[in-house]
Amino acid sequence: MPEQTTRPTLVLPRGAIECHSHVYDPDRFPYALPELGEKTYDWQAFGAMLARLGFDRTAIVQAGAYGTDNRCTLEAVARLGHDRARAVVVTRPDETEEGFRELHAQGARGLRFFFGSPFLKLSDVKPMAARIAPLGWHIIMQDPNGIDFEAWNAVIDGLPCPVVIDHLGRIPPGPGAMSSATHPGFQGVLRLLEKGHVYVKLSGFYYASATGYPYQDVEQRVRALVELRPDRLLYGANWPHPKMEPKPDDAKELDLLLDWVPDAKVRDMILRDNPARLYFNE
Repeated sequence: MPEQTTRPTLVLPRGAIECHSHVYDPDRFPYALPELGEKTYDWQAFGAMLARLGFDRTAIVQAGAYGTDNRCTLEAVARLGHDRARAVVVTRPDETEEGFRELHAQGARGLRFFFGSPFLKLSDVKPMAARIAPLGWHIIMQDPNGIDFEAWNAVIDGLPCPVVIDHLGRIPPGPGAMSSATHPGFQGVLRLLEKGHVYVKLSGFYYASATGYPYQDVEQRVRALVELRPDRLLYGANWPHPKMEPKPDDAKELDLLLDWVPDAKVRDMILRDNPARLYFNE
């Protein structure tokens, strides 16, 4: 991937937080699942992307390729500094309270459930949520096949910590009206968002689009989310766009918010205030 140089038109608020990207350094940190890996996109390349887009802070999400080996992610946090960076990690289901406290000291603030890998299952969410809640952590959830609303609803209901749903729920596009906010799967995302302790990431727009950039079909979904709970939305670049070729232009992806979220105060809420509650509240 040639280094991108485009800068966004959108001027981010001071303290803006990018909430979903990954770092990859396979020469120094071998992959547990090479089929999910990328070539090297290390902490330095990641920092350059943040600077180009204008983000002051970040929450780095553990890449699926690394499984429960969080060293690459945590090194990136340490290099960038705990005043600027936090981590979302993956652990074994039997991770101890002491282990979670050690991860917390290294900047971890969330636990990732990526159901495209074998490491944590939906049945692990409730017991693990009870163990991370005292630390002020949250859970993030993603299924590449989209949300099973009934199953997710039963698990999420009553959890003692916030839940973040990645990439607009990964609800696939469909024909006609099914590609828009009327898609029944996406309506399930809206119902989850109404619970109050659920957040949704505005990220990975290409996963939900039948048309490609500038994703007119996805715009309807984003506007529906903004209308419902703008105080429960986050933004993630999904850099370096795993397994996508050619790679999208990160600046153009970010600039979509100028049209989709025209109220500057609401954009500031999504880009700074909402994620600050989850990642930088201490």
